[in-house]
Amino acid sequence: MQNNLSDYDNGGPLFAPLVVLELAQNTEAETITWLLNRITDKQQNGGAELLVEQVLGGGQEEQKGKPNIFLVGSTWPRLLAGAEEVGLFKEFNDGTMRGFTFSNRESFKDFQGDGDGFLNIAECQYIIKYELDTLRAKSEAHVPGYPKVKLYPGKSVIRRLQSKGILVQYFPLHDKEELKRLSFSWYRNIKLSAQPLENHRLESSFQNHLVLKVLVFNFVNCFASLFYIAFVMQDMMLLRHSLATLLITSQILNQVMEAFLPYWLQRRRNKKVHKKVRRILGDKELPLVVQVQLESDMNTYLGTFDDYLEQFLLFGYVSLFSCVYPLAALLVILNNMTEVYSDAFKMCHVYKRPFSEPASDIGVWQLAFETMSAIAVVTNCALIGLSPQVKAYFPEADTQLILTVVAIEHVLLAFKFILAFIIPDVPKHIQIKLAKLEFESLEALKKKVSTFYACTNSVYPANG
Repeated sequence: MQNNLSDYDNGGPLFAPLVVLELAQNTEAETITWLLNRITDKQQNGGAELLVEQVLGGGQEEQKGKPNIFLVGSTWPRLLAGAEEVGLFKEFNDGTMRGFTFSNRESFKDFQGDGDGFLNIAECQYIIKYELDTLRAKSEAHVPGYPKVKLYPGKSVIRRLQSKGILVQYFPLHDKEELKRLSFSWYRNIKLSAQPLENHRLESSFQNHLVLKVLVFNFVNCFASLFYIAFVMQDMMLLRHSLATLLITSQILNQVMEAFLPYWLQRRRNKKVHKKVRRILGDKELPLVVQVQLESDMNTYLGTFDDYLEQFLLFGYVSLFSCVYPLAALLVILNNMTEVYSDAFKMCHVYKRPFSEPASDIGVWQLAFETMSAIAVVTNCALIGLSPQVKAYFPEADTQLILTVVAIEHVLLAFKFILAFIIPDVPKHIQIKLAKLEFESLEALKKKVSTFYACTNSVYPANG
């Protein structure tokens, strides 16, 4: 975490602000006091033990009618303890990735002194989000100031406040200095929701079913016309023109609608906010106040679902019809190069900064891409079989042509699945490191258990 996050040491809070909490304008003072006490209270008392400070942009009268905005941060020892709570994996001195433990902190790579700089900003914000989300109700029967908003022991306080509209939103702050560095190295240097009837028990189950339904719909919607042109009309020239149109015109429009139009609208909103802030603050300069107000008005990033879907469709355009239009691969490469910069631009200037979420892989999307690759083998074999050059080898034997194409397609599919089986998902050296880590964890657990029994026997000696 960089100490220059915003201008907190010049007219701002005394700590590095990481997360912003925005309460409703009419929130009762009793509720605000209770929530802030819960956030700042010690962990042994059921609190989150974080730092909080309200954003003030003017006098008492000027604050009337404004949203209640609070900045949340933490001390380094608390963040390091939180890293152990969430099971954050960091690089060990031997090069392996291990769950961070505060007692063994000196053995982790790049840990120096009190640990300042050991965690990046995304990790710090994730830890604070975890601590806020795990803030549980204690013995309170209701939210102070709201007798009708019941609280249940052990349930999340933050989610309850959100569901009742008391907590409007909470989001991580951008680091302006880091954005300047990224803007220089990325996009300025370019050289070339759940259905209630489904009632899924787990979020992962809901996501898997959602991906399946959306993929089936988009597969039919995007590829049905191309399959009709290829296999019913058998017009390969029209198929090439259709692919070129989809990969050039549509992608340009998507880039404009996805990044640059929202950015232009955001700039218009920002100008209005700047004028309002200048009118309120006069000659005062409180850049942190401006940053918080600007970012609170930004759109919320809803996740990587749409980005994965876009890549899935592009992969389909390339793989399903590559034998008919080989130039599609080059067009998609160019699109992906610009997509990297436009996505970086979008994440830095159009959307609120999202909280980082740990993930071991891309989930159900891996299966979707593998399924598409299997379908691509079949379609390309069929398209090659329909070509005049191949038909010339079988002038009067359509059955033999079909059997030959099917045989080649089966051989290619078998070869594909054999390669997928031979090449492991996890490299051998990673498997060895994971096995070593598991063995060390079991040995540490055995040592703790033996120590516990030794202490127990010393306190309660067995009757002789």
